[in-house]
Amino acid sequence: MTVCTNSLVLAKPFSRPVHVAFDAPHASSDGGVLLLRSLDERLGVSASLGACVPDGRDAARVRHPRREQVLQRVLQIAQGYEDCNDADYLRYDPALKLACLGDADGGPLSSQPSLSRFENAATGRTIAGALRWFEQSWVDSLAADTEVVILDVDSTDDPTHGHQQLAMFHGFYDQHMYHPLLVFDGLTGQLITALLRGGCAHAAKGTAGRLRRLIGMLKARLPQVRVVVRGDSAFAMPRLMGLLDELQLQYGGVDFVFGKARNPRLEAILAPEMTQARSQHLADGRHVRRFSDFQYAADSWAYPRRVIGKAEYGQKGANPRFLVTSLEEETPQEVYDWYCQRGQVENDIKNFKRGLKADRLSCMTYIANFFRLLLHMAAYRLVFALRTLVAPHSEELGRAEFATLRLRLLKVAALVSRSVRRVLVRLPASFGLASVYAALLRELGPPEVA
Repeated sequence: MTVCTNSLVLAKPFSRPVHVAFDAPHASSDGGVLLLRSLDERLGVSASLGACVPDGRDAARVRHPRREQVLQRVLQIAQGYEDCNDADYLRYDPALKLACLGDADGGPLSSQPSLSRFENAATGRTIAGALRWFEQSWVDSLAADTEVVILDVDSTDDPTHGHQQLAMFHGFYDQHMYHPLLVFDGLTGQLITALLRGGCAHAAKGTAGRLRRLIGMLKARLPQVRVVVRGDSAFAMPRLMGLLDELQLQYGGVDFVFGKARNPRLEAILAPEMTQARSQHLADGRHVRRFSDFQYAADSWAYPRRVIGKAEYGQKGANPRFLVTSLEEETPQEVYDWYCQRGQVENDIKNFKRGLKADRLSCMTYIANFFRLLLHMAAYRLVFALRTLVAPHSEELGRAEFATLRLRLLKVAALVSRSVRRVLVRLPASFGLASVYAALLRELGPPEVA
């Protein structure tokens, strides 16, 4: 696409006039998209999701297959272009065309209207098939000798605007929103599965069904694996704990640890520990934490369960906390410290929502928005895999936020040219991570010697 923009001349503060023109042919600012395309080929993300989307178009007139459209949309999201409108100029980007079409020449990629029709072509069967693939691919990725799997469940808010289906008001968040449920691998940070729910849905709604299916898939492949489910107090629901008890009887090796909202009965039980913690703090000024456990049954529970109590006292006063768990062998402090590690899931959600703009669900229908959430989830899979792959080469990037990883490694200028024999992609000689980029390309597929 030719951009007709007059050149500009800058004088100060430069030593001589600087002419700026917008006419560099076959140039892209997204050279890192080639890494993501290679990862997609390895993981099979676009092929699997594309197969789930129905295509009632006339095959003789189709220019953009479903896989290509999935790939274009996912790569754009991963590169920081979450809005479908961005396709109106990115469809001509030579690096993106090379990644999606296998060639920098040829016609443009899908436009914004085409991608909008693509997203709205999804059905309930599309959603179900895509979720099964996400979950099964994660289960299949686990090593055969995996001993423990941690499933971190959490919910998040997704503000809505307009009259989107199931966009409802949530009193706690004080806004109209969707209320997605997310399940992460607590040991790695991988996003396993998701559920888009109406705005006023309870935080635990739909969790039981997701966990029943996931744990069944895990036990079918790895019968020996121990599964532990972690969640905050919103998930300490009788039905959910009862389901996990049922799965423990069915498979064995299924446990949980959930936060428990404090109440006068729990605080009365913990009162002796709190008194000792307060006395110790007043005596020497140190921040004091004491732990205990006891059997407790809320009125809605079928029988007593083990509850962990933390009696904490510091400069800001008393801070009692409680957990309910099926774990029996670990000490109260071990269970509590282990539960606190689920705080990492907040960073994973931040990468999903802020790094990949997964809260940009602006379609009108619920199904289209659910499918869009899964496209963002696919982008998460690619960027997460990239961060895992880069870790041995750069410790800093191996733990970086997704936005930082994109800025440092993926946002790199590229000149794309094509001859009869080959396509040549030229990255800047001054690219600071050139050696890392090259090493990743070799790992993803040993290149032929030029």
